[in-house]
Amino acid sequence: MQPNKAWKRKATRLATAMVALALLFLGVGDEGTSAHKLVTSKYDFSRDVFPLLRDHCAACHIPGGPAPMSLATYDAAVPWAESIREELTAGRMPPWPVDPSSPAVKGGHPINSRDVDMLVVWASGGTPQGDAATKLTVPEYKPQWQLGPPDLKIAMAAERSLPAGKLEDTVQVTLATGLSETKWVRAADLMPGTVSIVRDAVISIENGAVLDIWEPGDEAIAAPSGVAFRLDAGSKIQLKIHYKKHFDQEEKAVSDKSTVGLYFTNPPTSGHGLQALSVERSKPTQAGNSVVTFDGDLPTAARIIALRPTLDRAFDALAVDAILPTGRQVPLLRLLGPRPQWPRRYWLQDGVELPSGSKITVKATPLADESDEPPIAAHSELALFLDYVPQ
Repeated sequence: MQPNKAWKRKATRLATAMVALALLFLGVGDEGTSAHKLVTSKYDFSRDVFPLLRDHCAACHIPGGPAPMSLATYDAAVPWAESIREELTAGRMPPWPVDPSSPAVKGGHPINSRDVDMLVVWASGGTPQGDAATKLTVPEYKPQWQLGPPDLKIAMAAERSLPAGKLEDTVQVTLATGLSETKWVRAADLMPGTVSIVRDAVISIENGAVLDIWEPGDEAIAAPSGVAFRLDAGSKIQLKIHYKKHFDQEEKAVSDKSTVGLYFTNPPTSGHGLQALSVERSKPTQAGNSVVTFDGDLPTAARIIALRPTLDRAFDALAVDAILPTGRQVPLLRLLGPRPQWPRRYWLQDGVELPSGSKITVKATPLADESDEPPIAAHSELALFLDYVPQ
């Protein structure tokens, strides 16, 4: 028995409707249906996501900020949803690798697992906007001295330029302080001339102490009360800047003329300035990607104030401990997923008193997936610097 024509037309219309419904459900189809996408997220931008991006990302990812893209509005954030998901799940953003189990470190911008889950669910679940009429106050990027006006400002003598076609460069300049008497420095900061290309910077005394390791979006932190760096009369400042253009600036010439700011304080009552201990990986080890360990001896009884790892590659974890003469192990710092492109000084919340004869040990664990990392060389540029006050 053959079906009649009316039934065949009805069946055809039903099949067509089912196909269209399936395409709509999958978020594919012709130009008229491409705007539709499957939404599974229970979180929306206006109510849930915007406050998180504002609190965790707005130091850099806002219009005019140091990051190459803004995440401050719905239209700006949606094209980056997949990148947001990838960076969060990989632990690369926000770039703060301090393990929660580490001794407390000042500053930082950690994000908890609940907030990560909300952002990932939104980015993976259709990126719903929510109530478009909700008024969202978009943060403004306002370059400012975080610790207030510096006691001394020293500008670069001339602009440095990245020509068209050159993506990045590192330059080092010497800045005269013009000081006629000894000063004690509690903090240093940087005011980029062109924030979009200043990737990081190291401010140090010529042939002396590192005053600051500057990163965009990081909090400026002063040495604790009673602790300072000695800056002698006639001293000069070394400024080392790593420049890197945004992806949309590569074919443009971009220049910068940054300014260093120094903050002075009273001389420490102890008379001792902050000193640095270098613990470097100097012993040959088998080439490959095994766990790297090395150590160094503390030259005197000391109060450890801060730690500065110098990495030549990304690691899965980094652990720094002090081994006392009694054999007791004292944790100093724990990092998860530290990367060389985010150099930092980690100021301890509470200084650690160590007796003479203590040993500092460093353990670096390679990434589990090292497809993008070269094998660890026998003499890699892996080091740790401790800032301490002799006791």
